[in-house]
Amino acid sequence: MILTPRKPDRRRFRSPIREAHRREREYYYAAVSVLVVKIILLVFLCILFYVSLQLFQGMYPDGSVLKRFGVPLLIAGFMLVLIRFIINNIKELRSASKKRRE
Repeated sequence: MILTPRKPDRRRFRSPIREAHRREREYYYAAVSVLVVKIILLVFLCILFYVSLQLFQGMYPDGSVLKRFGVPLLIAGFMLVLIRFIINNIKELRSASKKRRE
């Protein structure tokens, strides 16, 4: 009777280096996905800003400035905050990309 040599079970073996690279790559892809979602949200906020400007100017032609421009200014504030987050996210992605290449 001839015994065949058993093949090593490599399914359980996980290299820490390979796992670290995979985790880093997953974090990078997740950050890119978050950036895309933020950009889409910014586009929708721009559309909402334009529509609110048109709507509130027509609704309160003789009203106070706060009534006419309150909601559009609030939306513009959210847009500025979101733009800042997008810029920070792009900077982080650039540094992560440089780090991955090294």
